[in-house]
Amino acid sequence: MTLAMRPNVHSLTLLTLSAALAVGAHASAEAIEPERLGVIGLRTVDVDGNVVRIAMKGGPGPAAIVFLDPGCPIARRYAPVLDALAERAAERGVDFYPVVSDPTVTPADVRAFCSEFELDTPCLIDADGELAARLGPRIVPEAFVISANDTLAYRGRIDDRFADIGRPRAKTSHHDLRDAIDRANGPELTEPVVTEPVGCDFEAWDAREASTEVTYWRDVAPILTAHCVECHRDGSVGPFGLDTYASAKRRARMIARVSEERLMPPWRAEIGFGSFRDEHALGDRQIETLRAWASGGAPEGDAEHALPAPDWPTGEWRLGEPDLVLPMAEAFPIPAKGEDIYRYFVLEPRLPRDVVVTAMDFLPGDPSVVHHMNSFVDYSGRARAKDAEDDEPGFSVFGTGGFFDYSGGTDDVGAIGGWAPGVDPYQLPAGHGIALPAGGELVIEVHYHLSGRATEDLSRVGLYFAKEPVEHYLDGLVIGTVDLEIPEGGEDYARHVWMKVPADMRVTDVMPHMHSIGRSMKAIVTQPDGEVVPLISIPRWDLRWQNIYALREPLFVPKGSRIDVWFHFDNSATNPANPFDPPQPMGWGWGTNEEMAELWMGIVPSDPATAWAIHAAEYAAWMRSGAVTRAEPR
Repeated sequence: MTLAMRPNVHSLTLLTLSAALAVGAHASAEAIEPERLGVIGLRTVDVDGNVVRIAMKGGPGPAAIVFLDPGCPIARRYAPVLDALAERAAERGVDFYPVVSDPTVTPADVRAFCSEFELDTPCLIDADGELAARLGPRIVPEAFVISANDTLAYRGRIDDRFADIGRPRAKTSHHDLRDAIDRANGPELTEPVVTEPVGCDFEAWDAREASTEVTYWRDVAPILTAHCVECHRDGSVGPFGLDTYASAKRRARMIARVSEERLMPPWRAEIGFGSFRDEHALGDRQIETLRAWASGGAPEGDAEHALPAPDWPTGEWRLGEPDLVLPMAEAFPIPAKGEDIYRYFVLEPRLPRDVVVTAMDFLPGDPSVVHHMNSFVDYSGRARAKDAEDDEPGFSVFGTGGFFDYSGGTDDVGAIGGWAPGVDPYQLPAGHGIALPAGGELVIEVHYHLSGRATEDLSRVGLYFAKEPVEHYLDGLVIGTVDLEIPEGGEDYARHVWMKVPADMRVTDVMPHMHSIGRSMKAIVTQPDGEVVPLISIPRWDLRWQNIYALREPLFVPKGSRIDVWFHFDNSATNPANPFDPPQPMGWGWGTNEEMAELWMGIVPSDPATAWAIHAAEYAAWMRSGAVTRAEPR
């Protein structure tokens, strides 16, 4: 979510039982690379059927994960200490997850295990083995601690009470996992700490690979629940449900195809190019599971593997009651059929006092039609004036034309957030806030995707204010070009924007923007020492799925760095999104028959006094030609 502004600052933006005990044979610490694991933020389900995003309750944090097997004697010996470890982890800001990753173990088996040992901590069900694939356990129980930056901090035993099995006792601290939890929020380790776990061989997925049948209840339903059903169920924005066997079977081949092509879930940013809080993409194992299910005839399997139905949000505010709720002034009627609608609404009331916003949530009035929302704060009155010109609630323009432009007046209008289905409420990093003086009006742009039935929408925005002084105030900038003269028929018209960074700053989030014939974009930061840092890449642009991409951690961009952005457009007849048939020349503008090339960034200058210099460099970037002057990284 790009959050961006302070008024009067220019350009404001946005884890089969083995009977034999074994001491694990693990790679040495030197063999474990400190690379990002793809664990923090991974979507999965727990034994109660609820969707879990690992360690993302209040933004990315560290996680402790313990792989278990209810039939392993050593795992059972450790079960009584799991709740105590979970409590200690909670005290230290670490999310704790027991995990069962075994396709031969049913959810009922796991619930019986938890009940036998009176565990309060819900177990995750790694039904598709995606978590196990990313961490690679070889023994159960085996523990992992993952840092907030998604790198390995610890792997090995829970403690050393069984460390003398098969060899002379070599007692260490007796608190290996506990100590790792205590360190999880401390300084980053140059190398992960590795100990040797003792238990049963982790053979679950060897057993799974020997099975030729992938079934709905055991393998597929947990994937769909974690990644698809929030939108694809009655009352939500998806055009059909995927929350029953019958509905999923009917669309099994389509599910396999769109997942393999990475069209769904709708995450357009290239995985591994930049790092974002809300990454929502299937792993390779999950995609293969869906493909195998479809090609095998979509069998239902045994319902004893079924998980309970999840408790989906019912419209309540997920961060508690907001400090200020801003509703649409009146309901907007939405027809049953027709083209998608992009509509702006001025919310009531005006900001009653000076505030510092630290979090934001959005409640769609009718989730079945609300595709996404972007929000702005307007001190100019232009949005209200546009509203007054329209007889229906709100007003319609394309882009932000008519009340926010680049030719002047941007000091008093800025983008401050956004929402899309499946996105958690946005919370700024600790110590960050957006200063909004009294008198501003919140304006939301809502994209409505018509559902086939007439309805109306009365959406609301909830703002959460800082309860104590914040250290960093978000500002924002946008770099782009109006130098667009896109000839008809061309499949790859390229534009290049770059900006020299005149002062230290941090980037908190980014939002690329093009219109219908956008093809791809890529942005990098080149630091003064020549190191190239990926910022974001959208290999297949889609106007309908514009996201505001919040970085997993703010990216420090030192003075002397350079930001480069490349945009590509496809104005050919083979582009199904082309608004013209046959294609016509297109230039810069607000309309659907015009184009844009922009990258919005939420930033925090290290020294607020240097904001003017950053914005001067931003302005200079706009004034350059859009010609490609630097080779795009591949």
